[in-house]
Amino acid sequence: MYSFIFTIVISLLFSGCSTTKPATTDYTINIKTFKSDLVTSDSVCLDKSLKISQAFSSNKFMSSKMNYVLEDNKQYHYSESVWASSPNRVISYEILKLFRETKLFKSVQTYKSRSKSDFILEINIEDFMQYFENNSKNSFAKVVLSMALIDSKSNHIIATKTFDVKMKSVTLDANGGVEALNKALQKVFAESQEWIVGVCK
Repeated sequence: MYSFIFTIVISLLFSGCSTTKPATTDYTINIKTFKSDLVTSDSVCLDKSLKISQAFSSNKFMSSKMNYVLEDNKQYHYSESVWASSPNRVISYEILKLFRETKLFKSVQTYKSRSKSDFILEINIEDFMQYFENNSKNSFAKVVLSMALIDSKSNHIIATKTFDVKMKSVTLDANGGVEALNKALQKVFAESQEWIVGVCK
């Protein structure tokens, strides 16, 4: 009898001391549709195939953690905000979608495809984070992507380009960072679309 009462008392004590873990917010990388009227009929890539490689990046962009940097170059991550899917995975997919919608190549395949291609596009995600400066009074997002178009037969690099865009955050939190990152990435993609069309002229 006493042991039963003791068990109930202990259970009530522990339940009273338990804390509720804050809910975690999942954020997505959201890119709008792209232009499809940039390609001209005399483009040299219209009868060529392209394979999109899996993007290269540091481990921090392969994680769902949402990182940010303070002005003293110390890196942290939001404890209650995460990416629904890692930036590396989503950006790789969005670039595939971008080049398909551009309609510049005969076919655009993923790196998993066993089919041969005329060209390979290599991507390097160099930066994709929110930054705080002036004692956290200002914030901006920075997106840096490098691309290289490679001839798959000779392995020679046909063209390379680095896209570097900063976008101010409207609010000094994860939500503001995500909005700025999406806008910056949208601009990077618009520039990369114009670049690849120019390469194929």
